[in-house]
Amino acid sequence: MELLLDALLEWIGDHSSYDTQNVPHPIVLQLSPEELTREFYTGVAHLMPDDGVDERINALYAATDGPHGTIYLLSAHQYDESEFFDQPMDNPLWREVLLHELVHHVQWQSGDAEQWQCAAQGEFEAYMLGGRYLRQLAVADPMPNRNFWGMIYSRC
Repeated sequence: MELLLDALLEWIGDHSSYDTQNVPHPIVLQLSPEELTREFYTGVAHLMPDDGVDERINALYAATDGPHGTIYLLSAHQYDESEFFDQPMDNPLWREVLLHELVHHVQWQSGDAEQWQCAAQGEFEAYMLGGRYLRQLAVADPMPNRNFWGMIYSRC
């Protein structure tokens, strides 16, 4: 995982204005759909779906969890077609989700997030970099209208 984090942080540094050379790694936890849903709804359990799974959640970044933040991520084994990879973490769709959360990590570690009106302001950049990552790998983007959704999700 450490080598993958290094590679993705380097990619972010190469494709953005961020200097990622000295960015500390966050904790990365791969969770089941149920565990990820519970983490997402911490503090608002009354809003959690009755079946305990919110299928819309792939990952989340918590800047204040752990010494340098924590990424909570749906396990690579949970992704469609993960069985076609020698290692499920080789799946570029899973890696794009990790990259998206690493963009948030870099935004917080750089201090940029402290200037925002709300945490959602970082979403557009994370979605755009994720799309660029998939295009470079010649992987079909599972998120149609990425620009639209990036704008919607980045609104305060």
